[in-house]
Amino acid sequence: MEIIPFDRAVNRDFRPLYEGYPERPHLHTLDGDPDRGPSLTLFRYSRNYGGNLHYHTHSYRLWLIEGEMKHWDANGSEARAALLRPGAYIYQPANQAHAANCLTERCTAYVLFDGPIETGPAGDH
Repeated sequence: MEIIPFDRAVNRDFRPLYEGYPERPHLHTLDGDPDRGPSLTLFRYSRNYGGNLHYHTHSYRLWLIEGEMKHWDANGSEARAALLRPGAYIYQPANQAHAANCLTERCTAYVLFDGPIETGPAGDH
């Protein structure tokens, strides 16, 4: 059994999701291998980290545990997106363009990916 209290979850070492892009999300792997297959990770986002439309080749499930954020698809916008607070859940289907933005100093979420974390700009898909 593993029990991870909130303070241990949010105060872990996080690495950049993409080397060379420190302004983008950071992650900490809890289980699996995000480069090769399914994984459970903690994601850390900084305020106004991006919000660019992009897609992933695998679905994911996100549970927000810290901060406030917005998440929207290609038919929406940040202005119209619902404000998400800790406890919010997002299911993001594979290959669907979407964007998100953290509105507080930082946002932290558990994210369960169905396969490797592979992504690209919305225009490439």
